[in-house]
Amino acid sequence: MKVLKIGGSVLDNFLENDNLYSIIQQFDCPLAIVHGGGNYLDTHADSFNYTKKFVTSPEGIRSRYTDKNTLEIFTMVMNLINQKLVLNLKEHGIKAVTLNGIINARRKEKLIIMNEKNRKMIIDGGYTGRVESADSIPIRAVIDEGYIPVISPVAYGNGNYLNVDADRAAAYVAGSMGSDSLVFLTNVSGLYYKDRVIEKADVAYIKSILNEIGTGMDKKLMASIEALEMGVKQVTISNPFNGISTGTVIYNEL
Repeated sequence: MKVLKIGGSVLDNFLENDNLYSIIQQFDCPLAIVHGGGNYLDTHADSFNYTKKFVTSPEGIRSRYTDKNTLEIFTMVMNLINQKLVLNLKEHGIKAVTLNGIINARRKEKLIIMNEKNRKMIIDGGYTGRVESADSIPIRAVIDEGYIPVISPVAYGNGNYLNVDADRAAAYVAGSMGSDSLVFLTNVSGLYYKDRVIEKADVAYIKSILNEIGTGMDKKLMASIEALEMGVKQVTISNPFNGISTGTVIYNEL
């Protein structure tokens, strides 16, 4: 069983054409799909009357800040994306269902961020969550009936639905299912380090270079480590339009 995570950077390429169907045909095993959508929300921000809000951690990790209004918009947009992906699969004769409510998270009560003067400050955590688990029972039930579950990065915890990092949501879905593989579909051809794509790496190597990796890819690498430490056999970071088998493959150990 494999988990495909469709990144927001390539999402528009999968919503209303044959691309997703073409990718699905390249796998001959049960699949689950987890999607992002942050880029989609940013691109169509005006349509949703949304003002982008980002914060940067002391470690340099840039994240969306989710206040109550952003949470409402984010949740609606993720649901829209989810329905579009399911419709696309159904239109191509693939059995698919939307499956939500299976990501569990803990709300971040406080965030430490860098302000405009490059000083640390503590702010309310808003409605962002840290993924803690994924419920494998409904995922397995859907797959056993021959469907592809399509899962959005909306989690539940502390009496709220929460915005969580989609890469980490995918990692927990893959980990909870004991998946053979987690595949990140993104707009770059793998992990670039020192001007070349790393074709193969293990967790120890990834941890050793993590602080040198830029925003976006760093989250994928952290999610990759989590997935592998939960028992997933390999994680692939690939641009599907350059060939699904190309990119960077990460293992627990080489």
